[in-house]
Amino acid sequence: MEPLRSSDPARIADHRLLGRLGAGGMGVVYLARTPGGALVALKVLLAEYAEEPGFKERFRREVEVARRVHSPFVVPLVDADPDAEAPWLATAYVPGPSLAEAVNAYGPLAERGVRLLGARLAEALGEVHRAGLVHRDLKPGNVLIAHDGPRLIDFGIARAPEDRTLTVTGMVVGTPGYLSPEQAEGRGGDGIGPASDVFSLGCVLAFAATGRAPFGSGAVDALLYRAVHDPADLDGVPEGLNDVLGRCLEKDPARRPDARELVRGLTADGAAQHQEASEDAPPPLDDAAPGWLPEPVSRLIAQRSAAALALPDIEHTLVPSDPPAADDPAEPDTRETAGPTQPQDVRPDSRRRFLLLAGGAAALAAGGGVWWAVARDDGSADDGPATDDSPRGPVHTVAFHGDLSGPQRETGRAQERGLRLAVAEFNARGDAPFTVRAKAVDDGGDPAASARVAAKLTEDPAVLAVVGPTTDETGQAALATYDAGLLPVVAVSPATTSLSVQGFRSYLHARLPDAVLPIYASNYLRGTARSRKVGIVVDRPAGNYATSLASSLSNTLNSIQHPSVPEVVSAMRRDFGGAVDAVLSAGADSVFFAGLPDRGALIAGTLRERQFKGARVSGPALLDEQFLTQAQEMAEGWVLVAPVIDATRKPEAKKFAAAYRERFEEAPPRYAAEAYDVTAMLLKALAKLPSKRRTRQNLLAAVRGGKYEGITKTFAFDEKFGMLAIDGTGGFLWRVDQGAFVYDGPAPLTV
Repeated sequence: MEPLRSSDPARIADHRLLGRLGAGGMGVVYLARTPGGALVALKVLLAEYAEEPGFKERFRREVEVARRVHSPFVVPLVDADPDAEAPWLATAYVPGPSLAEAVNAYGPLAERGVRLLGARLAEALGEVHRAGLVHRDLKPGNVLIAHDGPRLIDFGIARAPEDRTLTVTGMVVGTPGYLSPEQAEGRGGDGIGPASDVFSLGCVLAFAATGRAPFGSGAVDALLYRAVHDPADLDGVPEGLNDVLGRCLEKDPARRPDARELVRGLTADGAAQHQEASEDAPPPLDDAAPGWLPEPVSRLIAQRSAAALALPDIEHTLVPSDPPAADDPAEPDTRETAGPTQPQDVRPDSRRRFLLLAGGAAALAAGGGVWWAVARDDGSADDGPATDDSPRGPVHTVAFHGDLSGPQRETGRAQERGLRLAVAEFNARGDAPFTVRAKAVDDGGDPAASARVAAKLTEDPAVLAVVGPTTDETGQAALATYDAGLLPVVAVSPATTSLSVQGFRSYLHARLPDAVLPIYASNYLRGTARSRKVGIVVDRPAGNYATSLASSLSNTLNSIQHPSVPEVVSAMRRDFGGAVDAVLSAGADSVFFAGLPDRGALIAGTLRERQFKGARVSGPALLDEQFLTQAQEMAEGWVLVAPVIDATRKPEAKKFAAAYRERFEEAPPRYAAEAYDVTAMLLKALAKLPSKRRTRQNLLAAVRGGKYEGITKTFAFDEKFGMLAIDGTGGFLWRVDQGAFVYDGPAPLTV
């Protein structure tokens, strides 16, 4: 438990808050005492979400579902007010770790522990299903561990199978890595039933037995693909559990056991009991005797239980806002709620000042060694007005956060220069209502440094928007911090959809992710290339990138019943002959390669050896000089689908290209124009706001709800996830011609 923060309330309704148990993107969970003195976990929805009907309705459903489910292995609802200004619910407090925390810290459970865990979770699911509901988000983080067994929590997305809310076809709801195939495919309506929870339980038990998820880790798109197509990784699962977990993880829902069968199959001597037990009731479970958990986990539960018992009673946690006791009105209260370890001799005002000073010092210390402004060409750190005159009107800062010294420094430098050019052009306008300063910050491609950079920029009130970060990994590390400060962040180079679907409110993804580009590839192959059957070669060493491209293209072609032939190449092989021969012998007249530049040269050579004349297409990774250098003449004719333009060849961007060349003495590299565009978009939106309304939140709302015609493409964003809308201008074609990449314009959105 963490101490309460100075911004936290002292109480919610009649519940006194004692500390923080956790926080997420949509709310905070507090440890609290009820008016009767019982400890509860009190979950509060953030006020900004409470104003949105969809979120509030989901919260109300969570309360209703929790009231309908009764099981000793489900954490019970104690009280709730879904209609409060900040809706809240309180459940019984379980002083134990989540299954995820326990296994990650102390290792997998023994077979006996997995059996008991599984049987009791199956009992809990049985009650959920008997109530006519499906949990939909069973994962290790939603299972709390107590001495006498697990407790299932979080019914935020539980629904009846016939309930179409959040289950329309094509929408994926839940936690990737623990989703059933039917969830991963976004099946709507009755496609998600109790068998889906059984599959998720199989994933949870595999994690408990091995310490890893059965479909690996990585990008969302890859996890969804594996859940649908790949066998579960059960290596290391005790032999006695292989059969029951294998049945839980069947791809076909009809082949999975129901919750009642699972209880029988997982109980000690489950196979024998399966034959002898009555069909009307599952066999009884023995009480959880000591030893079902690893000893360190048992000690952790005991420690947390003791700490809970030692927490002060209500009368010992009065705060200055509380009225003095009736029998002693003259004595002032000098204590704040800060958990059981708060010093009693610190007065509220001095303690508050101490927290503020300590917090500021910690933030400064965290930034040491990784925070610096990058000097522009004339040696100064910021781009001010275009002239030497004093700034006109107020001064606002737009920051670039990216990799300027690490593996992606060329991409980062291009984006930084694009941003600076847009700022300089804005400041040169005679009618500019304010002055803009550009600040560039380097994270070196390091996620830890990225998190510290995000904290520093968020703390700076002058910064109204950020362009960046450069990569998926640095974005993942930074976006929660930006989101907490509602600082608009517009990214032009991260490739995965996972950053968007996590629900960060301030994040705008201004390029099409890799998973969307195969839509354009499909149209090119079927239309321009007139391919009748597409061979899809998936190169395993390319990991999530390859899986994302291949699964998206395969699903796109399957949805319109266009023939395709998939073939996977092992990381252990450098010979693509077998894969190429397999797709060609199956009748493929075009080849799409889902892989990286080095091995792209290998398949290019194989196709040349086979004298293949059909279309050869790949994704944005092959738009790399390494492919040209290694493949040489064998790269000729390849077509690549990418989310970037060549500003020197796109008519709308020629003015920008000339200005870039004049200032930086080189042609604009890829991603410079895209960064220029999003910076100009931010500044245009900011200029339209009245001076008193030029805040981060208002700027975010203006950009998120607006539309901007840039020199690279049209920028309009999905209001829910902040993803770039697909309007025909986000994917672009490149081809290899005479040993060089040549820009071929927008990729076709239709055939």
